[in-house]
Amino acid sequence: MTTSVITERDRFEAWLKDLNEICFDELGFSYKDLADQPYKIWFDDGYSAEDAYYELVENCYIGVEFENFRTPISSTYTQEFEILSDADPGL
Repeated sequence: MTTSVITERDRFEAWLKDLNEICFDELGFSYKDLADQPYKIWFDDGYSAEDAYYELVENCYIGVEFENFRTPISSTYTQEFEILSDADPGL
């Protein structure tokens, strides 16, 4: 009988995978596409993958305020355009 041992590294890799899934769901890209962060420290400090995601967003988007930050960012972003009636259609 073979006994499987789950190492700290295995748990950390699973945690990173969860963080990556949250980033793709919320931002549309990987945590690897953003600035490096202290992921191992967060993991060691007991952050959940979701907590790490919010910390990541706060660190990478300094000064940007999101309404209802704890809701998916993708659902809070809107952009409005003015309709210019005399705009040159050739532009």
